[in-house]
Amino acid sequence: MGPRRRVGFGALALIGFLSAGCDSGPSPGSEAEGTPAQPTAEPVVTVDTALVRRGSILQRIAAPGSLLARRESRIGPEVRGRLAEIFVEEGDRVAAGDPLFRIDPEPYELGLRQAEAQLDRARAQRKQIRSDLERGRKLHREEVVAETQMDQLRTSLEVAAAAVREAEETVALAQRNLNQTLVRAPYEASVAARLEDEGTTALVQPQTIVIVLQETSELEAQATIPEVHFAAIRAGDAALLHVEGLPHPISAPVDSVGDAVDPATRTFLVKMRVPNAEHRLKAGVFARIEILPRAKSDVVLVPREAIRREDGRARVLAVRDGRAVAVVVQLGAISEDSVEVLHGVRTDDVIVVGEHARTLGPGMRVEPRNGAHPR
Repeated sequence: MGPRRRVGFGALALIGFLSAGCDSGPSPGSEAEGTPAQPTAEPVVTVDTALVRRGSILQRIAAPGSLLARRESRIGPEVRGRLAEIFVEEGDRVAAGDPLFRIDPEPYELGLRQAEAQLDRARAQRKQIRSDLERGRKLHREEVVAETQMDQLRTSLEVAAAAVREAEETVALAQRNLNQTLVRAPYEASVAARLEDEGTTALVQPQTIVIVLQETSELEAQATIPEVHFAAIRAGDAALLHVEGLPHPISAPVDSVGDAVDPATRTFLVKMRVPNAEHRLKAGVFARIEILPRAKSDVVLVPREAIRREDGRARVLAVRDGRAVAVVVQLGAISEDSVEVLHGVRTDDVIVVGEHARTLGPGMRVEPRNGAHPR
């Protein structure tokens, strides 16, 4: 009996040990065989947000610019000849009609006298033929002169009259050429340059430039503005011009806004008229230009930090259904902290601001840090 019990207990112990091993669970790697793994939870990014609102905006647009002459004229002769006199020097100011220089008039005086002599000859010939025609009419009534001779006299008178008109035009042209030997200022201006001296033979084709004039009693300020401000600036907007050396800025309204954007620089041209009656300003000087467009009221506004630019377009990240969605927006006025949105978002939309507005990828799950949620 005893030996059998020991054998039976040992067998039961072995069976129990094997049973315990089987109940200890699957071995490593057995879970991959037929049992799917649990999905990993999608990350949620906590972001700073703001609500799109309505309000007023006043922007200040600064840009580099230059002060230029309203007009610049390169003055040369209308008739060829030797420069006999030059009446101005660089830096002089001239009124409209003041003499600038003179071409030697002697050849043109001679030409005028020759033309006048030709006119006298043509008029004398016309007078003689007219007298012949009058005598011919009397003789024709007496049947002494034939009709064919009368036709010849009438034709001769017409030719003589045409010769007189041609001679009169020649005299007028000669007089004009003589008048143009004296060249005058076309408008009030400053002499920007004197390029020739007396004794030079001045040509018409190609024209010899003798004097360069600039109209400086009123200058023109020009600034190139980034295209993002295209919708904000209008003619009549106030502008301030900061010129080095002047204690105070010059106030000048916007005179014109260019219709086209330069495709190379993505800028457009804005011009302002700048009074300069005292000639304190010089054409060509640099100016820092500030444009102050009119304040706009009751417009859709977003924080400036919410705008991101990609592929030449402006976008914001709107929070919709718990995700960041990239929305293309059309911008209007821009101030230091806000931007007007003309199209793309509506009042009370929730948008991402701060660092994540520039770095967060569209489509990410987000949670507003400040508790702002879409309504």
